[in-house]
Amino acid sequence: MTTSPNTKTIELPPKLVDLFNGEARYRVAYGGRGSGKSRSFATMAAVRGYIWGQEGRQGQILCAREYMNSLAESSFTEIEGAIRAYDWLEDYYEIGERFIRSKDRNIEFTFSGLRRNLDSIKSKSRILLCWIDEAETVTRDAYDKLIPTVREEDSEVWVSYNPESSQSATHLRFRDTPPEHCKIAEINWRDNPYFPVVLERERRQDLELRPETYDHIWEGGFLTYREGAYYAVEMAEAREEERITSVPYDRNTGVITAWDLGMDDSTAIWFAQYVGKEVRLIDSYEASGHALDHYAKVLHEEGYHYQSHILPHDVRVKELGTGKSRYEVLQSLGLFNIEICPMMGIEDGIQQVRTTIPMAWFDKEKCDRGVNALMNYRRDWDDVGKAWRGKPKHDWSSHAADAMRYLAVGHRPVSASWGEPIRRNIQGLA
Repeated sequence: MTTSPNTKTIELPPKLVDLFNGEARYRVAYGGRGSGKSRSFATMAAVRGYIWGQEGRQGQILCAREYMNSLAESSFTEIEGAIRAYDWLEDYYEIGERFIRSKDRNIEFTFSGLRRNLDSIKSKSRILLCWIDEAETVTRDAYDKLIPTVREEDSEVWVSYNPESSQSATHLRFRDTPPEHCKIAEINWRDNPYFPVVLERERRQDLELRPETYDHIWEGGFLTYREGAYYAVEMAEAREEERITSVPYDRNTGVITAWDLGMDDSTAIWFAQYVGKEVRLIDSYEASGHALDHYAKVLHEEGYHYQSHILPHDVRVKELGTGKSRYEVLQSLGLFNIEICPMMGIEDGIQQVRTTIPMAWFDKEKCDRGVNALMNYRRDWDDVGKAWRGKPKHDWSSHAADAMRYLAVGHRPVSASWGEPIRRNIQGLA
């Protein structure tokens, strides 16, 4: 990547080049360990300071973290390392034991923890750039107080972090409902051309010995694993084999849906295509508080060509209020080719899912909640007896996990030679 003035060249992971090009108020990067995001942000902060200083602008570059009790817990070392990696940056800045600033005194780096220093940060002046590293734990209150302090003309807020929860303030603010003028990039170890050999050894060891946390640490996934998770190993392997990716809809292959029907809670639906020995999960949907006509409308609006719909056996039970079964209601709404999932014990059904996931490809965007549910689905824990119960814990993950169980138990492909395998032609599907 090149910058001006005086055309200088720096090295960045290709996936981050576009993040730093062009105008933006917010630049956000998230992902797992070894991605190079922290060093890249440190390098670009030093580059921005260089450019601004050469232009005669004066101000601060604030490097913040939620917790910082000393400079040793700050981004000081990352900034220092980034500067010393390039002679032209090292010539521009001076680095002391407790300071980093430009030799012309135009640019000064400051370091602060948000948890205990928000009031003092609010009093800082001329913040040109605020880089928040390890931002997963930053609170909504901290963002609400910090961001208005970054108010210089063309000032920017940068955020880098390893995701942990879909309910974190950072995820909700920047990924769930991104603000205007926000550029976002996901970057993981495989996107880093400078990924060191020593980390590759650690990564492989974690995959083998600690699959339950591998996805979070190395792939930038949410920390959805809980002890007792049923599919931790299978889903970790799916991530490692890059089977959580873009999975296009094949218009020449019928779509099978599998439903977990909720009465007072959520209804979850998986959309699958069977091609050869592969199970392509092209979409998923979940909602609560709706009648069956809502879900029929969703299926219609998706525009897929449906082969069949797999539903649990109790779909034939007639409801007292209407005298009709949900099977009959769905048929009246235009859903035909309904198949009733065979009766099978939950544990046997879970084992069937375990044999299905190694053949499965998941669309990364459309199946995001379903994938997280499969990684989180776990045994129930008895706090009194201090032992695992012989049944799953019923929580938010149960609905998508149950729907997947109905798919695994209820559908058998007609032919193992039907269609072209995704491993050869996924990029070419329309």
